[in-house]
Amino acid sequence: MKRNVVSLIKFFLLAIFTVFLTVVVFRYVRTSPNHEIVTPAVALINNDGDSPRNPIDSRQNFNDHLYQDDDEKIDWHDYKKIEEEAKRTGIGEHGRPAFLSPSLDVLKEKLYQVNGFNAALSDEISMNRSVPDIRHRDCKKKKYLRNLDSVSVIVSFHNEHFSTLMRTCWSVINRSPASLLEEIILVDDASTKVELKKRLDDYVAEHLPKVKVVRLPERSGLIKGRLAGAKIAKAKVLVFLDSHSEANINWLPPLLEPIAQNYKTCVCPFIDVVAYETFEYRAQDEGARGAFDWELYYKRLPLLPEDVQNPTEPFKSPVMAGGLFAISAKFFWELGGYDPQLDIWGGEQYELSFKIWQCGGQMKRRLFRKKLQKSSRSMDGRIRGVYLQKASVFEVIGSWKLERAERFES
Repeated sequence: MKRNVVSLIKFFLLAIFTVFLTVVVFRYVRTSPNHEIVTPAVALINNDGDSPRNPIDSRQNFNDHLYQDDDEKIDWHDYKKIEEEAKRTGIGEHGRPAFLSPSLDVLKEKLYQVNGFNAALSDEISMNRSVPDIRHRDCKKKKYLRNLDSVSVIVSFHNEHFSTLMRTCWSVINRSPASLLEEIILVDDASTKVELKKRLDDYVAEHLPKVKVVRLPERSGLIKGRLAGAKIAKAKVLVFLDSHSEANINWLPPLLEPIAQNYKTCVCPFIDVVAYETFEYRAQDEGARGAFDWELYYKRLPLLPEDVQNPTEPFKSPVMAGGLFAISAKFFWELGGYDPQLDIWGGEQYELSFKIWQCGGQMKRRLFRKKLQKSSRSMDGRIRGVYLQKASVFEVIGSWKLERAERFES
């Protein structure tokens, strides 16, 4: 009997020791940075010796990805790409002003009437052209969160000139970290130009694998075009761009960090200028807050003193200009997206801004990108645009029942 009791005690002690040892070993295995974790991802990487380097294609990088600090910040600059662009030469490179030969004056004027800018010159400039880095010097040294969500870039267009549309795509692809760019969605709002049909499809298929073209069956306007793109977007963050814009160096991480910190944040970039006549790149200013007057015309207000003292930090803005911004897909749809009753364009920036602030969100502006100016020589589209913008503004007023709305109808 005594022998059985001793044996039983030894058994329990051995069991306890085994459990303790198992726990210690298991914890060591999980936390050791040099231990190789065999997962399907690692197995796939190890078996594909001919594939290009993957962001997590080594044991050390994979473990770094698993155990990284959520607040860790990194330098997102692609210095190799920056160096390559610095060596580029040619017409319009580095945002320098360019000029056409007088022999092309007839073509220049013809395309001006259609596009409102010097489209003939655009065709002479590379769609991969380089741009000058005019950011504040401290922005060039700034680090951003490592853990950022990828984006779906949505570009709605109607009869955009082919080279400016493709330059928009190339600038986003060339200056975005590959891990952050899920896709670019081009929404064709019933364009009638021949070059925006098969030629566009063929070019995208051959050169731009991250770009997809969605075609609307009838003219629906910018707002419905953007909604169509947002509905099929895969990424957690939506970035809306105009169809004649160019992204600047390291443009994406600064837009994404405030959203990573608070998903109810909408971030608008600084808007620089591409001259419609020479395609010269130049800064507009050092930033301004968005506002509007009693006729709902967009106005720019000076920065607050505390914002001026912190030029590398985002600042709050009452309303957006509307053309370019980043927003969490989750928050965008919590707000109901755009109001589909708004026609063509105009007023949508106020409607979305009101919803953001009144539904617990915030709006910030930060960093740089550039947008092509348009000449007033394209008068038909300009006059029609003003009329439609006013109609959409009245729709916003009616929807939100703003105080003293009768002022807008007088």
